[in-house]
Amino acid sequence: MDKPPLPFERLASLTAGDETLDQAVALTAALAAIPDLQKWLREQRQHVVRTLHERDGVSYTDMAPALGVKPERVSGIARGHSRTPRKKPGDE
Repeated sequence: MDKPPLPFERLASLTAGDETLDQAVALTAALAAIPDLQKWLREQRQHVVRTLHERDGVSYTDMAPALGVKPERVSGIARGHSRTPRKKPGDE
């Protein structure tokens, strides 16, 4: 794969030019931050779904096809439920 997925195209700049140790460090930092990025993305998605539902009256049923999930999952997103298992203290 020459390019990152579309939403992350700007990360391609981390590989521009000749290969350097600085690039390796930047890529390592980006990889390490993926869990934080996922958390932030989930929080932002929850905010948007809740706003659409509460402010604009968009039903979970109407949102579900666009998000590729069932209405029950959209409700879970709005409540902040994640299907990704969370690590417990002491887990490796």
